[in-house]
Amino acid sequence: MDCLFCSIQEMSNPSNPEDEIIEESENFYAKAALGHFVFGYTLIITKEHFPSFAHLPEHQFPELEAFRDKIRDKLHNICQHGISMMEHGAINRCQRAGSCIDHAHLHLMPLSVDLYPILSERFSFDELTSAGEVRRFKDEQIPYLYYQREGLRGYGVKLSQDVPSQLLRRIACQALGQPELWDWRNRPLRDPLQRFTSEYKRLAVPARKSNRHMTATNTEESVA
Repeated sequence: MDCLFCSIQEMSNPSNPEDEIIEESENFYAKAALGHFVFGYTLIITKEHFPSFAHLPEHQFPELEAFRDKIRDKLHNICQHGISMMEHGAINRCQRAGSCIDHAHLHLMPLSVDLYPILSERFSFDELTSAGEVRRFKDEQIPYLYYQREGLRGYGVKLSQDVPSQLLRRIACQALGQPELWDWRNRPLRDPLQRFTSEYKRLAVPARKSNRHMTATNTEESVA
């Protein structure tokens, strides 16, 4: 299977700054998001190939939540705004929920606005008591959107029909008054991405290690 997020794990010296792993745990890794329209925009990605976090084994959710909280705490040392966490929950390659890469990834966006009031005008969300509740969408074979503002409950919505690619990025950019920045393919914004990666790596004390290789390090809201 040709998957970008699977291949990144095997890169000892990535040629693109967006392919550099800035944090990892046993089953997850994190990297700066391409299309870096807010400073600190980070993706948490599963090491094993899953279409979405609804496919994640139940016993891995505590690790996911701890890893997410670790990254979020570091982001607070760099970014001034609260973190919104969201996912396009694909079920398979045909039911993608707006996901543009067929591999589970959670968006962590430091945003000055909470997107839930905007999203709830368009979708009828259900409250989720834990991140692991997204597994029910896999059981029902229904694609979904997931959204959580830090410190608040998470929400999920079943999608009866597909939504536009990168919908959550579109909505975030619209809310920030930068609607032209939503597509990472057309606006990769690598300069702020590289600045963020450098800042994040300065927060890391231990060297990054993996079963494949070792590297020397482990690692402004909006684009200047």
